[in-house]
Amino acid sequence: MTHRSDYAAFVDNIFGAGSATFDVTKTLSNNVIGALAHPDEFAEFKTNYASRLRRIEAAINIDPSLRKDVLGAVNRVAEDEWDGAYAELCALDYFLAIPQTGPGNIELDRTLPASDTLASEMGMQNANHDMRLKTLSVSMDTKNLSDKTGQILKGIFDEFRKAKGIVRMTIVPTYDHDGDFTPYVVNRPKLLAELVNGVDVKARTPRLKSQVILGLSYEFAWNAGAYVSTRSYSPEEHATKHHTLLFGHIKKFSRVEPTVITYVMFPWAGESVFLGPGKEAFQTAFGRQFFNNYIGSVDLASKFNKKVKSNIPAADVTKHLSGVIFLDDKSITAVDPSHINVDASFVWNRNAIHSLIDHPLDFELRRRGAVDRS
Repeated sequence: MTHRSDYAAFVDNIFGAGSATFDVTKTLSNNVIGALAHPDEFAEFKTNYASRLRRIEAAINIDPSLRKDVLGAVNRVAEDEWDGAYAELCALDYFLAIPQTGPGNIELDRTLPASDTLASEMGMQNANHDMRLKTLSVSMDTKNLSDKTGQILKGIFDEFRKAKGIVRMTIVPTYDHDGDFTPYVVNRPKLLAELVNGVDVKARTPRLKSQVILGLSYEFAWNAGAYVSTRSYSPEEHATKHHTLLFGHIKKFSRVEPTVITYVMFPWAGESVFLGPGKEAFQTAFGRQFFNNYIGSVDLASKFNKKVKSNIPAADVTKHLSGVIFLDDKSITAVDPSHINVDASFVWNRNAIHSLIDHPLDFELRRRGAVDRS
């Protein structure tokens, strides 16, 4: 039995035989299906995730049009890009919970003409939204707010241990959590080679300073014990370096109705800084900097997204994003599986062409306890 075969049985038990379509013979795993397969731990998460999928399955029985896309996401949870699929299911569970956005009022994987969105500024013919709240006329895309650099390093560490024949060893990296993850993508082979060539298993190299990326270093836990790393953190600086991620979603911004980017925060896939002090300040600064910093700027959107082919100003682009919603998923430790177990907050764009201030979505979020970080 593999973690994937265990997950296939889990999926088929909820959605019916044959619902799991991924290859169960592969030994690949990830945080979610690994936890579900664990014999002794993660009881709360197992119960909460099962309850989430059963709520979604009940919605499919009311609105069968959801089934194809839901099962697509459920199956992708078994794959390498599991975090994005998990985020989609979390957001769907949250929005299905009220009549205004419940079964029959949500459209998934919606394709529309690029001219209805800023995708036309990128030379595209069609655009796509993960979700549309039909009754409220709001387009939405769901993303996982994650530590991309940490995920890249984790993959490198797995390959390093395999190359060195190391069964188990903790590697504690020190790096700029506020920095761009792109250098890690570009230099991934060099980073792996640096570890393989720079660490002596017999001598038990205690630490290594990277010559590939400035500020990156590693400590190696050859013996059992606790290893702790410390660093300073500024939520405002973090937002300054990360808010431009929103320019990466330009093709999703609608010309005809409000558009929201929904970020799911999940401890097994997200940045650790979102789990403690500073989370609220980051959310506020993240939204405000994107919505306000480019008003009056001469910068073109193509400066921040190379796929933009037109001369549309960055300021015009930012006006087409109506808001950002943050969903803080508590499924790992929550004790009541009958609840959605998600804390919501949002930042609205006061300069938006299609404003969500005093919009029915604004009312519904507040009624459910979502916090305005604007």
